[in-house]
Amino acid sequence: MRRPFLIIFIILLIVSFIYTNTNAINIGYENEDIEIIGIVKSKIEKERYDEYIVGNFVIRDYTKYKKIKVGSEIKLKGNFKDLNKMSYEDFDYGRYLRSRGYKGLIYLKDYSIVGNNLMYEYIYKVKSYIIKNIRYLYKTNSDFINSMILGQKDDLSESEKLMFTRTGTSHIIAISGLHTGILSGLIIFMIGNINKIYKIIVLTIMMFIYSTMVGNSPSIIRSIMFMISAYLSFFLDRKIDKISTLSFIGILFIINNPYIIYNISFQLSFLATLSIIYFYGYINNKLNIKIISLTLSANILTLPIVYYNFKGIPIVSILGNIIIVPFVGIIIYLAISSLVLFEINIYISSIVVYINRFILKGIYLLLEKISNLDFAYILIEDPKLHYVIIYYIVVFLYMIYKEAKTIKEQSHELQGYYK
Repeated sequence: MRRPFLIIFIILLIVSFIYTNTNAINIGYENEDIEIIGIVKSKIEKERYDEYIVGNFVIRDYTKYKKIKVGSEIKLKGNFKDLNKMSYEDFDYGRYLRSRGYKGLIYLKDYSIVGNNLMYEYIYKVKSYIIKNIRYLYKTNSDFINSMILGQKDDLSESEKLMFTRTGTSHIIAISGLHTGILSGLIIFMIGNINKIYKIIVLTIMMFIYSTMVGNSPSIIRSIMFMISAYLSFFLDRKIDKISTLSFIGILFIINNPYIIYNISFQLSFLATLSIIYFYGYINNKLNIKIISLTLSANILTLPIVYYNFKGIPIVSILGNIIIVPFVGIIIYLAISSLVLFEINIYISSIVVYINRFILKGIYLLLEKISNLDFAYILIEDPKLHYVIIYYIVVFLYMIYKEAKTIKEQSHELQGYYK
């Protein structure tokens, strides 16, 4: 069998879909007060409440008076809300929370500190330091910088979010393979080439610490695991079958949490990677323009997800990505440099900030002009699920046909296993 992990992954997707639609998880505390003990992993201050992640639960403090520190181990009491009963119109919020790995939602009443976790405490301090100093250095551009480095896209204005949506560049403000590739490149530059196993271990630890800092979304965990697999294959001098590797990572995700199949970050991350792996070579052989080939190949399998979930199609995504993607690495490296230099020499740091803001100003100007074009974005008021199903059936049948053709050619020794 050419790719057994792919077959297992597909079977698990089907089993997970059936399981999650026929088995409701019932903890049995609906609207009752419960007590839990857990580590505070993150905190988000919203307009109406403060939200904490404690263990596998989402905790909300509507009083906004309880200033709980990230890294504290707390014993809390609150009113439990059953995720099975949290559907609003066409959005199943309970299933959304489960897709992120949470067991329930608790409205906080009281708490006491029973200990602390130094790892989460220091990671949050570093994150707060970055956010605070980026805001001081970059002023009006700080929210965009923080979204690129830390995934803090909630702080962006609605007009900025709309601009990225209409130009098909929203992936820039969501931590993904592009960002982890840039950061891992910086780490490798600092520790030297990956020619010793301890360097791979150091890289892995640092990237997973970063993943914890930005929220451990499926897209970033997938990209880190995929990247580490690639570095290991290089270190061991073994070729890697990318589709099999991606499938194996997907298997681990689903075994850990069957509800993750409903997570849009998971869907887009895996489909974009599979699409690039499969179609990039074909497209780039025709066009020989990497950025356009990359954008086109990524969109082949992700476009239906965008169409159905975000109710629109960005027509100018190729142009938008040509403008911004080549500068993503430069912007991130300059932002990190300005933070480091801020502690050494404020004047040199200011020069770096000025250069970075000049680049950002040009990018924003061009993206705004593209976004304002009447034909930039097709709004779909009522997306049809059967269109999505038909699209994927046609595309996957084509991919299966190409796979069968490759296997046949291999059986006649016309080409090797790896492309």
